Parts: sequence; structure tokens; C-alpha cells
Amino acid sequence: MYVNLGGISLAGEKTRVLVIENNKDLCEVIEALLREEEDMDLVGVAYDGVQGLDMIVQTRPDVVLLDIIMPYLDGMGVLSQLDDLGLEHRPRIVVLSAFEEEDMVRRCARLGADYYLLKPFDRDNLISRIRQVVHVEPAIAKPKADRAYCARERSRERDGDRRPRGAQFDLETETTRILYNLGVPTYFKGYCYIKETIVLVTRDIGLLGAVTKSLYPKVAEKYGTTPLIVEAAIRYTIQKTWKQGNPDCINKVFGYAVNLRNGKPPTNSFFIAKIAEELRLEMLEHAQ
Repeated sequence: MYVNLGGISLAGEKTRVLVIENNKDLCEVIEALLREEEDMDLVGVAYDGVQGLDMIVQTRPDVVLLDIIMPYLDGMGVLSQLDDLGLEHRPRIVVLSAFEEEDMVRRCARLGADYYLLKPFDRDNLISRIRQVVHVEPAIAKPKADRAYCARERSRERDGDRRPRGAQFDLETETTRILYNLGVPTYFKGYCYIKETIVLVTRDIGLLGAVTKSLYPKVAEKYGTTPLIVEAAIRYTIQKTWKQGNPDCINKVFGYAVNLRNGKPPTNSFFIAKIAEELRLEMLEHAQ
């Protein structure tokens, strides 16, 4: 058995790991990985930041694997509220993100993250990073400004902004990346609905011909709501994106098909179709 010689966990005890991640499929993968490690114990899984903060208090983890883009409260919000929980031991934070923007890495570091791991990540790399951070001097013992250490992992060979050769195309991760760049607010219910509709349409373009009859009902069934609520929430979130989002990225993705000056957003179907088209092109390029 691996024995922790420093950090939070006591010698001979398992490292307690909490996962706060919006992607349920990824959570299942991580759970399976942790089960294979004799020195680690998965103490819980949360799918949004609000639930995640509650579980940090309840489970007292040694390490938290933290997603950045989540509904209700994102990863930045979790980091910013962590010191207000009154914890005896502050857990190590490994940020899991599909984004390599310097500003985001710096912000996570300032808020006390210990490691920044890019998605998709290698299995052995994730396990190694969990073991690595439990050896670091407890961050709670340092002044806030001094614990802004956040190692950024380049676990993949990169060619500019291109995906590394041989890396698996992760549709949910790429969808999240596009929505983030557009400035779609993650704390609206409509964000989850938009993301789900885009993923479904990218996989089955025929759903665009049955948006109200098939697409919205599929999403509504998954989230335990109604098709009308799904449609309204998506429309409202798109409207907010048009007012508060990233205009440069919006123009890049939607081009002259939309007019930002008059403030009129596209229809739900057009918004979904355009992003799905971008993703399908990426999938084709990746397959070549």
C-alpha cells in the first residue's frame, strides 16, 4: 500500500478524494480509477458547486477534484468560498479544466488551487497528481497570497491550439469549450439544456428536424422537467449571452448570420445548429 509521508493524510491512511464535476460520464471514469488504487478512497461526487461545498463540509476530503464550468456555482465560486467554511484542514484542490487560458490559470492560483490539470488527461497522470498534492505543505498554514502556487499540467503534446495527435475527441469537453468562449452564463438552467441539445444534435443531426417533438422532450426527460421549460430556458440564456457574452467569439462562430448591433439573438434552433455544425467539422478533422 502507498503510504502518505506528508500533507493532510496520516501515515497508512487512505487519501480521501471528493469529485466536484458536472460531467457525469467523467465522474464514473474517475470513480472507476480510484477504486483501483489501494491508497485512495472516493468519499463523494457532486455535480454542481453548491452541492460540492456541502459535501466538502460533510466528507472532509484530503483532495478535491474540481471542475470549473458547473451550474449554480462554478469552480471559481467554490474556490472563493472555501476559506469561509471554517475547515480545520483545507483540502488540496486539483482543478480539472478544458481551458488553458493564462488568465484562468492565474485566477485559480490566486484563489488557492494546488494544481491545474487539462482535460482530457491521462489516467496515470491524474493519480500521480493526487498523490503529489498531498505531499505539499498545507496551504491553510500560509498567507493567502503565498499559497497561490498552482502547477499547470501540460500532459499532452500540443501544436499551437490544436488537439494533440492521437488524443480522443471528447464531445462534451469541446461543447463546454465553445460555450465558455461565447460567454454563455453557466449558472442559468438553460446552460445545461443548451449543452445537452448541442451534444444530441451533433450525434444525430436528424433531431434538428424535430426540435419540439423529439429534441426538447429528450432533454426534459433527462432533467425531470417539461419541453416548454427547456425551450424557454434556452431562449432566455441565449438572450443573456447576446447581451453579456463575448462579441468577438460570437461573431467568429455565427459570422454575418446574426446582427449584434440590433441586439436580436438567433432562434434556439439556429444557435444549436450552428454550434453543432462547428463540432461536427472538428470531429471530421480529428478523424482524418
